[in-house]
Amino acid sequence: MPKEFTVVTHEASKAGAKKRILIPNVCDAHRIPVINTFDMMRKLKVRLG
Repeated sequence: MPKEFTVVTHEASKAGAKKRILIPNVCDAHRIPVINTFDMMRKLKVRLG
């Protein structure tokens, strides 16, 4: 049974990046959902403090 998942990272996608392999670019190439840390916290309604 396939599992659904999303990769969480601080990195941002950058078209044409060649010096470093960026996590969002790899996820895009493999059609894996990716979200940044702050968007994940908003989606999960995390409250700090």
